[in-house]
Amino acid sequence: MFLDRENFNEFCVGKYPGLIAYAKLFMRGMDSEWAEDVVQDVLFAVWRNRFFISGDPKRIHAYLMKSVYNRCLNYLEHNRSKAKNKEELAELLSFARAYYNPEEDPVIQALFDRDLRKAIDVSVEKLPSKQQEVFRLSYFEGKSHKEIADILGISVRTVDAHIYSALKSLRLSLQNF
Repeated sequence: MFLDRENFNEFCVGKYPGLIAYAKLFMRGMDSEWAEDVVQDVLFAVWRNRFFISGDPKRIHAYLMKSVYNRCLNYLEHNRSKAKNKEELAELLSFARAYYNPEEDPVIQALFDRDLRKAIDVSVEKLPSKQQEVFRLSYFEGKSHKEIADILGISVRTVDAHIYSALKSLRLSLQNF
């Protein structure tokens, strides 16, 4: 697919913003510059292994998403002991494992693929207004569930329920895309 540097650079320009946004989901309340390091490490690994990676763009995108996911979880696990608020970090890890895995949630993979962004925007607009608001605050603005609850004056459990319902609806809406 990209055996030369020019094609690879073009590829990176297209994927970089979405991968950064995805990595930042894991970094709520932490050093978001680390998200850039994760993405750069993943892209460097792709360049290093370019001869072994399939040319199918969907497979490459899936590989990138899973690589970012794994590196972010590793970072969070590694920094768990250094965290000021260990309980909040444990909650973030648990949530990330449950909802951010690109292999188990096609919405996550589609959300950060530039080609599918328009379809996602249309699907998000079809959600009930409260689900839309909660989903946008969480996935597009990177707010934690606690922050969303505070902003909207609802409980964290209600935020969880809105996220769950929104993801379920988006899975159905995007399953044939």
